[in-house]
Amino acid sequence: MHPLTAVWFGVTLLFIPSWVGAGGPPANAWGLSVEALGAHQFSADRDGGGTVAMDETALRIGVSRPLTPSLRLGLSLGYTEFAYDFTAGAQELAAAAPWSTIRSARAGVSLNARLGERWTLFALPSIRWAAEDGAALDDGAFGGVLAAASYRVSDRLTIGPGFGAFSEIEGDASLFPILALDWRLTDTLSLNTGGGLAASRGPGLVLEWRPADAWTLSLGARYENERFRLNDQGPAPNGVGQDSSIPVYLGVVRTLGRFGSLSLIAGAKTAGNLRLENAQGDKLAAADYATAPFAGVTLKVRF
Repeated sequence: MHPLTAVWFGVTLLFIPSWVGAGGPPANAWGLSVEALGAHQFSADRDGGGTVAMDETALRIGVSRPLTPSLRLGLSLGYTEFAYDFTAGAQELAAAAPWSTIRSARAGVSLNARLGERWTLFALPSIRWAAEDGAALDDGAFGGVLAAASYRVSDRLTIGPGFGAFSEIEGDASLFPILALDWRLTDTLSLNTGGGLAASRGPGLVLEWRPADAWTLSLGARYENERFRLNDQGPAPNGVGQDSSIPVYLGVVRTLGRFGSLSLIAGAKTAGNLRLENAQGDKLAAADYATAPFAGVTLKVRF
């Protein structure tokens, strides 16, 4: 596990719905949500020469329903494509395009159980597939589970510890601590590790301000680490690629009545790094890339 990942997961929880830690899921008997997003990472210089840019598109579908008054089940499916655009440089990883379009699919389950008035337990097992176009998705399979217990300290603060355990493509399995947090600093300002915003994949630490019922403004940051199987045509046949960064962003969400919302996000990816490995997971080359501006939009519809 990358050392920055361990640090970031100490204060964040990936793929936890925004209602976790906030007193439980919505009261409706069942729910379906459909989310479509698009984002563009603008061109950034790479060490050794050359540049990297990327377009992201995704579709996510989720459904949930109560099994008992205190237990709720959720299911989610998602598909994402990352279309990379490289220009060549002179050295190592920058000498050629290490990969092109990456496809990623995810299937997950969420179980949420209330224990009395203050405790909530939840577990989120999931499996993902990530591979370059031309490689079999099955060759890029990995998965794991997130689990935590949150305690409602007061009407304004809910907090709790947990853990994550995940396998990696041609890497060692990782076990790390996590923290679920929902802290209402004022009636309109909160700090949390709630659901992702617009083109963000999973939450980080987010400061949210709600100046009106229909509007939410956010300032957030998170750690991202995407690993994927490569095809047999590039500089590392059947190898592994990795793109890691720390995005910092501003976002705005406009609620569209009872059944939808529109989210916009703009920010910059810092500490960007690209890594190329062979089929056994041994490092072949790596290169940092400069701070990369990005922007994205998400439309979410609920039924």
